[in-house]
Amino acid sequence: MENPQTNNKIFVYLLVGFFAVFIGTGIFLLVSNRPSIKQEAPATTSTIQQGQMVVPTAAPKRGEMKLVLEKSGEQVLLNLLADSDKENVTAFDVLVGYNPLSVDFVSAVSLDPAFQVYSFTKSNHLTLTVVKTSQDSTESVFAGKPVIKLTFKPKKSGDFTFGVLSTSDKETSKFVNEKTEVIYPKVSEVSVTVK
Repeated sequence: MENPQTNNKIFVYLLVGFFAVFIGTGIFLLVSNRPSIKQEAPATTSTIQQGQMVVPTAAPKRGEMKLVLEKSGEQVLLNLLADSDKENVTAFDVLVGYNPLSVDFVSAVSLDPAFQVYSFTKSNHLTLTVVKTSQDSTESVFAGKPVIKLTFKPKKSGDFTFGVLSTSDKETSKFVNEKTEVIYPKVSEVSVTVK
């Protein structure tokens, strides 16, 4: 008859051997799958030559948007003159800067029946989005002509500045032509005295 203690010892040896092989195989697989560390070249400093640097520049200005005083008194009437630099315009955005503590915006009316004006009053400026109506297929090339009449109501007398802003926050004053190309115009200010 076999000794039960001998059987238990054999079982324990086999169990320990199995775990040793299992752990050894696991370690081997971990080591063999580890990506090898490549010898990196020593860090070097390089000099960038001035001619290779790309410096962002402002978009070239073409055409113009400017405000012209028509009348001041109980109401300040301004005309927006536009020059699209011979481009056929299908839409444009205008940012009008003014002091809302001194004047209130009343209205913006298109002087060209082909366009519809949508006005949005912001904290420090007025945004006008002007789009061509779908019924009109005639070309709209602006050559320094009045395109929008703006009306403001002064809260007090004094000197006020109104201006077309190039940018404010993420908005810009711009023309969009029939190819959906964006044209950034020159802009200017106008001073108004209300007595």
